Amino acid sequence: MRISKVKIKGFRSFGPDEVEIAFKEKLAAFIGLNSAGKTSALEALRKLFGSSLTEREISRQDFHIGKDENFEEISERELSIEVRIDFSEEEQEAVPHFFSNMVVDDLLGDLYIRIRLNATWKKSKIVPQGEIEVRTNFIITPEGEQEQEGSKRPFPNHYRSLIQILYVPAIRRPAEQLKYASGSIMHRVLRKIKSSDEFKQEFDEKIGEINDSFKGLPEFNTVQTSITEFWQKFHKDERYRDATLGFGGSDFDSILKKLEISFNPTGTHKSFGIDELGEGYRSMFYLTLVCSLLDVEEKLAETEDSETIGTSRPLLTILAIEEPENHIAPQLLGRVIKILKTISEKENSQVFLSSHTSAIVKRLEPESIFHFRITEKYETEVNVILLPEKTDESYKYVKEAVHNYPEIYFARLVVIGEGDSEEVIFNRLMSVMKVDFDDNIITFAPLGHRFVNHIWKLLSTLHIPYITLLDLDIERGGGGWGRVKYAIQQLIKVGVVKETILVTTDGILSDDELEDMHTWSLTDKDSIKNLNSWVDMLKPYNVFYSNPLDLDFLMLTHYPEFYKKAIPKGGGPRIPDKVKEPDEFSEKVEAAVQATLKSEKATGATYSDEEREQLMIWYNYHFLGRGKPATHIQVLSSMSDKEIEDNLPPVFSDIFNRISLMVN
Repeated sequence: MRISKVKIKGFRSFGPDEVEIAFKEKLAAFIGLNSAGKTSALEALRKLFGSSLTEREISRQDFHIGKDENFEEISERELSIEVRIDFSEEEQEAVPHFFSNMVVDDLLGDLYIRIRLNATWKKSKIVPQGEIEVRTNFIITPEGEQEQEGSKRPFPNHYRSLIQILYVPAIRRPAEQLKYASGSIMHRVLRKIKSSDEFKQEFDEKIGEINDSFKGLPEFNTVQTSITEFWQKFHKDERYRDATLGFGGSDFDSILKKLEISFNPTGTHKSFGIDELGEGYRSMFYLTLVCSLLDVEEKLAETEDSETIGTSRPLLTILAIEEPENHIAPQLLGRVIKILKTISEKENSQVFLSSHTSAIVKRLEPESIFHFRITEKYETEVNVILLPEKTDESYKYVKEAVHNYPEIYFARLVVIGEGDSEEVIFNRLMSVMKVDFDDNIITFAPLGHRFVNHIWKLLSTLHIPYITLLDLDIERGGGGWGRVKYAIQQLIKVGVVKETILVTTDGILSDDELEDMHTWSLTDKDSIKNLNSWVDMLKPYNVFYSNPLDLDFLMLTHYPEFYKKAIPKGGGPRIPDKVKEPDEFSEKVEAAVQATLKSEKATGATYSDEEREQLMIWYNYHFLGRGKPATHIQVLSSMSDKEIEDNLPPVFSDIFNRISLMVN
């Protein structure tokens, strides 16, 4: 059995409109920035299935207060937390416990149960904190149907043993869980130990022998007599006259309360206690205790009679973990996630975790991730990670892209570029343009132009704004008009109105004209001017181009002298003298043009003489024969902010101005 759906309404940051979270996998991750509602979602499960009254207690603070509401003016408020639990065919032993409360959508549909907690807070003149009424019920009406009178049945307290939640908080105190105290993990583990009366009697006798041996020490009587004499001088109460020194607790349960765990070998010739471990190891040991409990329950259940299942162990254990990355080195997080996945694959276990770090997210399948954000109303919104269909070629690309750049999930704004050069250059330009990406939670993601509509759709679903910088690639295969056509088509796919984006001075571009756009001419100044007008038209849609070729060529065009200086001693391209060696010069230029434009048929006719005869030769030297990022790092680190700003490519001014508008 597993929780397939959670619905939350009016609970903490969840507003008056019900938020539904549907789970396809048994491991689910809640991600998002701080205070987005991730912990509240985990806490909602604990309010419903907590083992103690303290865990299930609803307080006034649990009721949602809107952004513009004044609490003093509110007289009544409601909240609800509902889960849907589904059963697989292999889990027949669980069905009898819930059969009378099960529902089904149609004749051949799957059986499931609905459990809902409803709470109402009312202002009271007598009780300062107000009066709270809490009810937990089975809902026996199928989802989507109108609930009738009598569709609610009480959820009995004895059913709580069937579903347990193990909540691992962000601040972990494993020492508390090692105590043999009610509710602690160690108590849950050790109470599985079954001991016979004969064992307990033998155990008590041996403890008695130890006490007698201790009392037989000569020095013991001296200590015992001294304590007793002074104790009797302080008072005359006959009830407490004698003070006896010995090992407290001679019964089995008392001894269990004194169990401790130690770690060795330590290299210091002594064992370490739990409090002597570092924060990271303590955090991991907390998870160890949780995993051990689940393992012990499973192993002991193998010897149980099937009729006792549900009474001696839960039918479903929910493991809810806040920030598993806390105090743990990123290199070890892979192990943690692997263990959590293994737990979730167990028949009677399900795992929910919250995180706000990319180190965790990149180790999870995107399908298991739920993105939390706070809206302008200060209410939690939950979105799924939208991927293409698995049968599409784009599925693998987009999935790998978000795996490699999970920072996009936590960004206020994403800047999408073609590759590593863009990332290096944007990082340097931050100081020049006085826009700090870290301070504004801006993420750069070199996701290229392939399947860009899926990246745009993903970010739009998560309500994360984005800016895209693409290469125009004039005279390269598919470049120029082809790049503009591609961007327009992708924008239309993500919902841009076709009649708005295809407006020209001659009217609205037809579908056939758009389909033929990549064949449009680029042989004269008017055609280049027309292309640039379409490039400018895409800027309001946050699509920008490195014009005319790519970002590497753009930087070389604006800072040629700095790039020409960035060569080792005696290095640099050999450029024949145009006058003295005309044939060699022509061959050099032709080879450089073809290599730069990636075609043996390329002529570079749309480029200026300087661009063909000088810059393309240097482009080949710097960016085709050496590493692009390394070259940009070398050049940009040698330039002052003023030197960069004095000849900044206009596209960067446009982009950074747009960034400033979008994050402010």
